Amino acid sequence: MVIVGTWRLVSFLTSDGKGGERQYWDDQASGLIIYTPDGRVSAQLYDARRARLGIAWDQADAPAARQAFVGMASYFGRYRLDPDRSIVTHTIEGAMSPDWIGTDLVRSYHFDGSDRLELKVVTTAEGRQPAGSTVLLWERVGV
Repeated sequence: MVIVGTWRLVSFLTSDGKGGERQYWDDQASGLIIYTPDGRVSAQLYDARRARLGIAWDQADAPAARQAFVGMASYFGRYRLDPDRSIVTHTIEGAMSPDWIGTDLVRSYHFDGSDRLELKVVTTAEGRQPAGSTVLLWERVGV
């Protein structure tokens, strides 16, 4: 299987704290992740329930900006694969959170056929293992 391509987010599951899983943004998560042949990655994830601002984004007051910000995750950078361990590492060059820049997001990966990709969070931008599991399921939409 090949990770290069454009993938649409199908589901975003996280631990519910009781031994089960729950949808991170209910069933309203949307997003794309793009892996290029030359080692670039770009990811955008959004909570589709975010309210419209109704004004230019740079004119939003603090509560509206906070609501928009916490309903998203986006970054770009480089990636490298370790196929022996089924690990992909995203090295962040730019992100919605400035604290992520220069960090590595480590994910295990698994292909479910040729058109489904499962990414599981191994380390966060802070370099820690998450308290529970976070699994993102992607569907190929382009090469």
